[in-house]
Amino acid sequence: MPVLDENSVARSKYYDIVIVGAGILGISMSFWLSQNYSASVCILDMEDRAARHTTSRNTGVIHRPFYLNPSKKKVFAAAAQKSYYMWSRLASEYKLPWSQVGTLELAIREGDADTLNQYKKWALENGMDETEIDILDSNGAKKVESDVNCLVAIFSKTDTAVDYAQFSNALLNLGIKNGTIFLARHKVLAIRESEKGAEVTVKDETGNRAKISCRLLINAAGGASLDIAHSLGLARKYTDLHFRGDYWVVDSTFGSRITHNVYTVAKYKEFPFLDPHFIVRANGSREIGPNATLVTGPFVYEGMSSSVLEFLSKIFERPIVPKLKLFTNRKFLSLAWNERNSSSKNEMCKHAREFIPALSTRFLNARGLAGVRSSLIDKNGFVPEAVEIEGEHSFHVLNYNSPGATGAPAYSAYLINKMKEKGFLDGFTRKSVAEKIWRYEVASDFGTLSRERNLEK
Repeated sequence: MPVLDENSVARSKYYDIVIVGAGILGISMSFWLSQNYSASVCILDMEDRAARHTTSRNTGVIHRPFYLNPSKKKVFAAAAQKSYYMWSRLASEYKLPWSQVGTLELAIREGDADTLNQYKKWALENGMDETEIDILDSNGAKKVESDVNCLVAIFSKTDTAVDYAQFSNALLNLGIKNGTIFLARHKVLAIRESEKGAEVTVKDETGNRAKISCRLLINAAGGASLDIAHSLGLARKYTDLHFRGDYWVVDSTFGSRITHNVYTVAKYKEFPFLDPHFIVRANGSREIGPNATLVTGPFVYEGMSSSVLEFLSKIFERPIVPKLKLFTNRKFLSLAWNERNSSSKNEMCKHAREFIPALSTRFLNARGLAGVRSSLIDKNGFVPEAVEIEGEHSFHVLNYNSPGATGAPAYSAYLINKMKEKGFLDGFTRKSVAEKIWRYEVASDFGTLSRERNLEK
C-alpha cells in the first residue's frame, strides 16, 4: 500500500498534471510522466486505495496477442506484445505473483477452426515466437487438458496469471518515489477548462469541497471517463452501456484437475457477450464465468442499479439514438436477456458443459469477484477500440477495455508520446533518466515488436 505524504498534500492545490483515476492505466501514465518530466504529477481517485475497480475485478490474465487482428487492432496488439516482457521484469524485480499457466482456446462449433488458424497467423505477425503457440486437434487438446471437449484448439503457452492490483501498487510506489502525489478519497464533482488549464472541484477525504488546478488534465477514469468527457462538452457522439460479469469459484476437488485457462471462440463477436471461460488465478484458485448482465453504472456489482434515479438517468442519457438502435435490435435484446439469466449457477454450468462436460453445479460453491465492463457505443453500435479525445487542456482515454490491463505499460507510453506530439507537454522539461525498471524509448516505439524479448527481459 503506497504511503501518502499528507503534509505535502495539505499545502498544495496546484499541480502541473492531474490524472483522474488510479487504475492501471492512470498509474502507468503517472509513472512515465514522473520519471521522464520535471513536472508535478497528481493522481486523484475517489476510493481509499488504488486499483479498486476494473483493475482488480478482471480475469487477472496477461494475454498474449494471438487473437488480436494486427491490422484492425494494431495498437492494442503491439501494446500487449511489448507489455508482456515489461510486466515480467516488474514481477521478477519486486517478487510479484507470476504464474505462466497458458491458455487453451477451443473451437466447439463448425467454422470456429478457421478462426483459430487465423489466430496462429496473427500471433506470429504480432511478434509472438513460434514456440509459444500451437494448433491442436481434439486428441491433442485432451492431452493438454483431459476434461475439455472441442473440435480444434489453439494453445497459447505463455499466457500468465497475475494480480493486477499488486502490479499497480508496485508501479504506483515507483511513481511516488519519482514525486507523484496520490490523493485517495478525492471524488471529482466538477471540472472546468480555462485558457490556462483546468480546475477540478473535489470532495476530499474530510468531506469538504476543494479545488485543484493544473496545466494538463488526463482523464483515465475507466467506467466514469465518458461522464467526465461529457461534462466538458466532449465526446458527445458517444454514450455507453455497462455489463457486469459474474464468476463462480470452482471447488478444488474438480478445479485442480484443470491447470490452464480454457476459453472458447466467441459466438457473437459483434456484441460484448463473452462465452464462459475457465480461469486459473494467480493465487491458485479456479473460477468459471462470466456472463454479461446489463447494469446502469460502472460500479454496480450487485443487482441492476444502485438507485432508481441512476436507472432512469442511464436509460434517457444523451445521445439517445445509439441506445434506441440497440434496444430495438431483437438479437441484442434476446442476448441481453439471456445473459441476465445466465448468472445463476445452473445456467453457468449449462454453458460451460459445452466444453467441460464433467463440470457440475456441486463444484460451484461460491460467487467469485464481479467486474463491470463499460462499452462505448455510437450510431454504428459498439465501438471496438479505445478512443482518445482531446480538450483544450485535457486528454481523455475512453473505452479502454480488454486486454487493457495486459497492455497498460506500453499503451500508456504510447499515449504520453502522442500527448507530446500534440503539444500537451510543451514547457515541461525532459529529465535525463538513467535506465530504470522500464525504458520509455522502447515502450513508446510501436515499430519494434520482434526485438522486445532482448530489450525488456
